[in-house]
Amino acid sequence: MHEVERIVRTLIALGAAVLILLASLPAAAQQGQGGRGIERGAPGRPTPPQQVPARDGTWQHRDATRDSRMSPEQRRQLRRDVHDHGRDIYRDRSGQKRP
Repeated sequence: MHEVERIVRTLIALGAAVLILLASLPAAAQQGQGGRGIERGAPGRPTPPQQVPARDGTWQHRDATRDSRMSPEQRRQLRRDVHDHGRDIYRDRSGQKRP
């Protein structure tokens, strides 16, 4: 009888170890995303900053056009366009016309 108990305890311990291993796989996979763990810093340690590629001269033009403001007429036209398209998208399905 002692032999059977020893085998059962061994199987329970082995099963518990397998369950713990299987439960830890999603966490290990999540940590491994985005690169290898060896190349990345240890948990809790800051990683070195990544180098940013040098910008070419076109960024100044893009920033200037992005920061420019719309004229009052352009804003009015944009409001009209949004209103017209909104009427098309959200029109009443019952057949009644909206103003």
